[in-house]
Amino acid sequence: MKKLILTLGAILFLTSTVYPCFDTYLFLKRASMVYPFKSLVLELNGEYSINSLRSPQDDSFLSTGSIYYGLWRNFSFQFSIGSDEKARNEFKIDYYAIRGVYNLYSSFMNRYTLDIILEHRGKLGEKNNEFELSLPNIFYVSNFVYVIHPNLSYGFESKDFTLGGHAGAFYTFNEAGLIGLGFEYASVHSSSYAGQRLTKSEYSASLFFGAKIGDKIYLQNEIAKGLANSRDIGFAITTKIIL
Repeated sequence: MKKLILTLGAILFLTSTVYPCFDTYLFLKRASMVYPFKSLVLELNGEYSINSLRSPQDDSFLSTGSIYYGLWRNFSFQFSIGSDEKARNEFKIDYYAIRGVYNLYSSFMNRYTLDIILEHRGKLGEKNNEFELSLPNIFYVSNFVYVIHPNLSYGFESKDFTLGGHAGAFYTFNEAGLIGLGFEYASVHSSSYAGQRLTKSEYSASLFFGAKIGDKIYLQNEIAKGLANSRDIGFAITTKIIL
């Protein structure tokens, strides 16, 4: 089974174009959304969106690089920078994100964790500031992981106020990998960049895979389908490197 999960992870890494609260590294460690104390993690991700199967020239792409660091035992910090969503043949470093995650409560053996996340996202060279507050709830039950993550975001220039959230259920294969389903409303399943969603729809569903490769590398992939006001489909993949 372990070989099967690793093979699936490798295939997904090679066949999908790169983007990824759903976090294979933290889920396999049975942790909250706070990265371990004094840990340093590099993340590279990307997202490819097929806006219309009949118009491949309208496909879009975004990519992000992030650094995570555990400042204290109950607080971690993240900084991201990358190319905002645009036509697939364009690339320009033009946005950034700063995120702090604080663990409010963890039960015995981390069977339930509650965190609070504050995040600011902005554009380089222009006024475009968005703030987000969210409360990820994670439940660990035997080999299963359940996530309920409500969020609230506000755009200072656009005056857009959005209340949404996402949820997921996963099955973990010891420490080798996981597979699961996710559902969202006006939110994002994975990665810190919530300004654009995989499907740009009010509702969407996704299939999620994650795998541990060796001791230092984690891969995760998401295939999302919009259910309302949607693009056709989106693919996302993330590589995490534990430094």
